[in-house]
Amino acid sequence: MSVASMQTSSLADIPTTNLAVARRIMRALLPAETGIDSAIIAQTDLIGSIVRGRMEMGASIEVGHDAAVLAAHSLAHLFEAREDTIKCHQRLAVTRDVLGLDGSDVGCGTDKLMGAGRKARAA
Repeated sequence: MSVASMQTSSLADIPTTNLAVARRIMRALLPAETGIDSAIIAQTDLIGSIVRGRMEMGASIEVGHDAAVLAAHSLAHLFEAREDTIKCHQRLAVTRDVLGLDGSDVGCGTDKLMGAGRKARAA
């Protein structure tokens, strides 16, 4: 059965196990999002350290260049992972909505700033 074909009239109709599963998924999603952002911060710190270190040593611009380029490539991959995680979160939100759950039912915070896509969907 596809998620799109599911129909639920109220929270009372949703089995407790569905709510528990949704909450468990949410508890796993948030650390995954934070982990990716933390990795991006760490990678940008690394790139800055490589470039800054070369400058502080007074070395030629070629020194550490290969390593800085590799770090920059891995940063791009982290942003690709971040994009996929955003899409994952959005699809999980659609599934939550189809199941008739409210964000507050599963632990979604309403105190976060929403992106443009979420604002349009929430309106």
